[in-house]
Amino acid sequence: MQRQKEATIVMKIVFFSYDFMMDTLERLVADGHEIMAIVSFECDNIFNFNTRIQAYGVQNDIPVILDKITAAHIGDFIGKGAECFLAAGYPYKIPPIDENKAYGVNFHPSMLPKGRGLMPTPYIIMQDPGASGMTLHKLAEEFDKGDILHQEPLPVRKDEDVETLSARIAMHAPQLISEVMSKLSYYWKNAEQQREMDASHWPPPDETMRSFDWEKTVEDIDKTGRAFGRYGALARFDDLLWVVYDYKAWKEDHEFEPGEIACRLSRQIIIAAKDGFVCLKEFHELQAT
Repeated sequence: MQRQKEATIVMKIVFFSYDFMMDTLERLVADGHEIMAIVSFECDNIFNFNTRIQAYGVQNDIPVILDKITAAHIGDFIGKGAECFLAAGYPYKIPPIDENKAYGVNFHPSMLPKGRGLMPTPYIIMQDPGASGMTLHKLAEEFDKGDILHQEPLPVRKDEDVETLSARIAMHAPQLISEVMSKLSYYWKNAEQQREMDASHWPPPDETMRSFDWEKTVEDIDKTGRAFGRYGALARFDDLLWVVYDYKAWKEDHEFEPGEIACRLSRQIIIAAKDGFVCLKEFHELQAT
């Protein structure tokens, strides 16, 4: 995709996001849009970060809000000339925005209506690679149900993991968002309703979804590992539950029972699966809370 040199229109934007979408924020500024405020949220700054986006606000004299956004905030921004409220990775419900006064737009990392929900990426890798993509849609009363402004597929690679797919989304999102924002009135008028018959909604992954099932094939176990990557999959052995951050799986005939420890080394543990082995290379015991 070639970068657009000049935006057709520029707007006053309230940007809802965190560090993951910093490149998009900088692209909006480069396109000439004015960022009136940055609305973020409390992050653990271990897996999710907001330090860069907060620093950007301070350095550029842009207000940064970490509290949940309220209708009062929306009204205040509109009163000060806000033309668009753009969310990209904001986890909370944004109060209704009168489209006669301002645009309300959300970026979602799937091909809506497939992949509704807060964390679609693990499901995309494990269950539905056809849902992989990026969608810009109108904010609506219900999460991820607004009319679609524009979307682009992002095919899943054979060895895709949560980090690489997320990185590709972050890398391609600035161009997609730049294009739509530059002609937002056109996309707004031509938005299409989502087809409910095609919709899927995925809840946040639970412990079962994150867990290695030794009764399954190494291919299935590898999908689980790639779907959670450095966030950590779960594995049970030695009558304990462990968080696994790095592993290697391969097919090999054997006579071990699934879940049996085949080899215990100083830093690795090799566990038998249905049709091969999984070498756990980085892991630690999950402490009860």
